[in-house]
Amino acid sequence: MSVWRKRARIALAVVALSVIGVVGYTLRPREVRVAPVPVERMDPKSTIETRGGDVIQLKGSRQDARIEFERQVTYEGGETKLMGVKVTVDNRAGRNYTITGKEAQVGKDQASYDLKGDVKLETNDGLTAFSEQATYTDAEKIVRAPGPVRFTRGRMSGTGVGFTFDEQRNTLWLLDQAKIRVEPNGPSGAMDVTAGAFGFARTDRYMRFERTMHMDRDGQIIDANEAVVHLFPDRDEPDLIELRGDSRVTGGTGMGALQSMSSRDMNLDYRDDGRSLQQATLAGQSAIQLAGPGGTSGQRLSGEFLDIDLAPDGSVNRLSSRDNVTVTLPAVRDTAARTIKSNVLTATGGAQGLSAMKFQEGVNYTEAATRTQGARVARAQSLDATLDPAAGTLKEATFAGTFHFTDGPLTATSALANYQIAAGTLALSGKEGVTRPRIKDDTLTIDADAIAVTLAPRTMVATGKVRSALLPPGKPKGGVAAGKRPGLLGDKDPVNIIAESLTYDEASRRGEYKGQAVLLQGQTQINADSLTIDESKGDLIAVGKVITSLAIVRKDATAGTPTPSTIGRGGSFTYTDQARRATYDTAAMLDGETGNLRAEKIEIVLAADENSLARLDASEKVTAIVDKRTVTGARLAYVPADEKYVVTGAPVTMVDADCQELSGKTLTFFKASDRVQVDGNDEVRTQTKGGGKCAPTSPK
Repeated sequence: MSVWRKRARIALAVVALSVIGVVGYTLRPREVRVAPVPVERMDPKSTIETRGGDVIQLKGSRQDARIEFERQVTYEGGETKLMGVKVTVDNRAGRNYTITGKEAQVGKDQASYDLKGDVKLETNDGLTAFSEQATYTDAEKIVRAPGPVRFTRGRMSGTGVGFTFDEQRNTLWLLDQAKIRVEPNGPSGAMDVTAGAFGFARTDRYMRFERTMHMDRDGQIIDANEAVVHLFPDRDEPDLIELRGDSRVTGGTGMGALQSMSSRDMNLDYRDDGRSLQQATLAGQSAIQLAGPGGTSGQRLSGEFLDIDLAPDGSVNRLSSRDNVTVTLPAVRDTAARTIKSNVLTATGGAQGLSAMKFQEGVNYTEAATRTQGARVARAQSLDATLDPAAGTLKEATFAGTFHFTDGPLTATSALANYQIAAGTLALSGKEGVTRPRIKDDTLTIDADAIAVTLAPRTMVATGKVRSALLPPGKPKGGVAAGKRPGLLGDKDPVNIIAESLTYDEASRRGEYKGQAVLLQGQTQINADSLTIDESKGDLIAVGKVITSLAIVRKDATAGTPTPSTIGRGGSFTYTDQARRATYDTAAMLDGETGNLRAEKIEIVLAADENSLARLDASEKVTAIVDKRTVTGARLAYVPADEKYVVTGAPVTMVDADCQELSGKTLTFFKASDRVQVDGNDEVRTQTKGGGKCAPTSPK
């Protein structure tokens, strides 16, 4: 058999066996196959659902975020929803944080997340925030949470409505109804804050409060429209608080402590403990209230701007203010309340409070009325005030520059003035060429180089070129009787007095002028070393080298007739108004219509209703020249009514112009009739001597 035939047979056999095998396989009994269990879908609309997963997002070769979830659902549009999700964000400016929630809606390309249900944000530096919903977009890199939210970080916790966390700036915001609590820790006390909104810049270390902030720091209450709290680098304690709009701080204990502060804007700088206020700067309608003794309200200071330095115990040790400055010192016991206004103020103090204040640029000082005194007002260019810090009251005030003071009817002006509050004394002084010290009330004026005034009861001591004017008597005021002017003086014109010094006592109505005193009123003039006027009685006393010029009117003088002056001299001069008597003592001399008279003592008695002469008496070593007659004797009496002179002595002598001399025990001369009577007795004979003409010598 040929080879090809042999090979064909083998091939047919293989094919036959193959067919038989196939037929046999198809005719075998069939095996029953079990159908697979169908997968239960979370959402019928989903296209892909995954149980459990872990997705890592890379930026270059670095992990940027990791998303872990229990289940994942993907929809036809590419939107993905995660259940039981945890998002871990790595190395954002050196910080890591995680966000967890029951459910998360993942945006396209995983560029945004919307978490719902028990959402929790947690950073690796201790910040934890809770809400029911939160969103995150990769473009903004901001976590946002609407609705109620709360957070904690160390001692700090807070709640609010609406929340944002900016991962790039590392800032946290509560958008509405913010409430912040900082728990106490040892010396660091608690802090509670409420505001419309709250921001926490954790890297930049500050907190911001907006829309009406209210802060309570262990009893120190701080309020403002807005506030920024700068924190210490190492802890959440205030280093500096900036308040803006309707700013107010209350609280603080201890004498001299700041009881309250208020202004438009305010900066509060704290010491390293974060609790003790070190400096406060106030701007815009600024005011502070200091605590007084026993927790009472003490001094109040206000101005447009205020800078305050405080001691560790809370007391004010330095203060400055400008623009519309007002300081109010409260009434204490019988001490009146005082208000001082100026444009500039600087003040210093110690542990107990302020002890010194300096006011500049237009000072206005007001002292309120009390039961025993009226209101007092002073103005000057500047004022240096010394205070009693323990009592919070004013001790001494020194005014400078155009000083003007008012106390009821009393006014005082000078260049300088020192007011001792407790003593109630006012010392006026000034240099030549500036405002000279001057006192004026409704009874007198005083100008001098220096004037010291005790205000109640009123006394005044003036020294140096004193010029005083007694004003015409007015109607009594306030139940005080009007002064009684000496009858020698007229009631309608002022009485001017010049001296080197003056002491005036208002209670006794007595003024004492010393040092070349000169009194002037119309024709009346009195010169003496010293002069005393008693307005309670209407008396006048002049002592030392007295020279007077008195306007003694004629009894029968016609209207308009000039009144001749009567000149008097003596070692002293006394006028007693009740007796209407003027007395010259010690080498007295009188020159007038009554003649020239010299004696050791001369008395003038005036009429009760006018300053006309009612009687004249002289005693001891009397020498009188009347109508060219010279009379000597021991006593002289003159009665103007009948123009009669009566001279007595042992003997009495008269020498006329012709040098004829009469002598006797008593000599009576009638001026009107030019008649002389000489009475004698056997012991003393009446004599007449002749001997030519001679001129009598006038008394010196």
